[in-house]
Amino acid sequence: MQPSRPVNLFLACTPLQVLNAAEARDRFHADDDNFLVVFHSPRSAKKQTRLAELADDAIDSRWTRTWNLKLTRLSQLLFPFTANRLRQQIGLCQCLYTGGFQTQQRHLLHSIPHQQLIVFDGGAGVLQTAVNAWRTQGTRRRGLKQLIPGQNTSLPDLSRARFFTSYSLDVPTESIIHNDYRIFRTQVSGKLPVRDEVVFFSQPLQRDLGLNIDIDATIAAVLQHHKASRCRWILHPRETKGPAGAEKLPFLAEFFGLREGYLPIAFATWMSSVARSLPAIYGRPVTCFDIRPLLPNTTNSDYLRELDATYADFSHAGAVILPQPHNGLPQTHTPPDPTAHAA
Repeated sequence: MQPSRPVNLFLACTPLQVLNAAEARDRFHADDDNFLVVFHSPRSAKKQTRLAELADDAIDSRWTRTWNLKLTRLSQLLFPFTANRLRQQIGLCQCLYTGGFQTQQRHLLHSIPHQQLIVFDGGAGVLQTAVNAWRTQGTRRRGLKQLIPGQNTSLPDLSRARFFTSYSLDVPTESIIHNDYRIFRTQVSGKLPVRDEVVFFSQPLQRDLGLNIDIDATIAAVLQHHKASRCRWILHPRETKGPAGAEKLPFLAEFFGLREGYLPIAFATWMSSVARSLPAIYGRPVTCFDIRPLLPNTTNSDYLRELDATYADFSHAGAVILPQPHNGLPQTHTPPDPTAHAA
């Protein structure tokens, strides 16, 4: 009788998390049974379809089994029953990986027996936010409105977790496993031609942070800095409009070189996780425009500290941080959500 192979479970809720899950799978568990659970959170139908397509596109055929869980009101209410079925099918895990701590992910972390918890990147600043929440909240449960009978929504013990990340985190060094995208990078090891353009990955700063950004001035600044003749503006999956010629990619940003067959002079963004992932994968420089001076004085201090750490980490990794051209328009403000700009 053949001995059973080790089992590992990966929990993801964004396309980037799916990619990072695959990177960890192929780097550490190539000969194991690897299961993937993807949570599709409730959003508007159009946005949910878009994100689902990106996540599905990032899922390859090397998973032992994949579950796509759509989180409707009814499925969330019945999730303890779903978790019980998953536990019966998966059994004991050697490693349980998670890209976040949403309600259903938390419940599975408590429901599925495992030997090691590993948290992987879900976007710029997301892991540090999770660590800070753990230090502040401990293992307290989430708000009463999110409690469902039979569902455990408390935070796991992150002091015993390890972190598979491309970022610098304020955690003990021995807890960090550096993600340098070495597995994914082998898929693009061939020489790709470089075009005379900058690819700018946008983010919904108006919606998430209430900022009015002068896009024309931003494009002019990035072209001047890199002495390029063209800026290709890529909208975030949650954005609906942008400058003339703006487009959405039908694939995850990290697949850019693979799908397009070329590389730009440089990549650019404000504070997106592409500032970490794309240079590691493709070896091209990245420029970040610093939005901190545009934030109002009422901005949450914890968020500002996390943003400071994000820009410092980008700079340490080789990104050039440029001042954001200010359009002089008054900034509207909504309380920032530190997880809103993930990916």
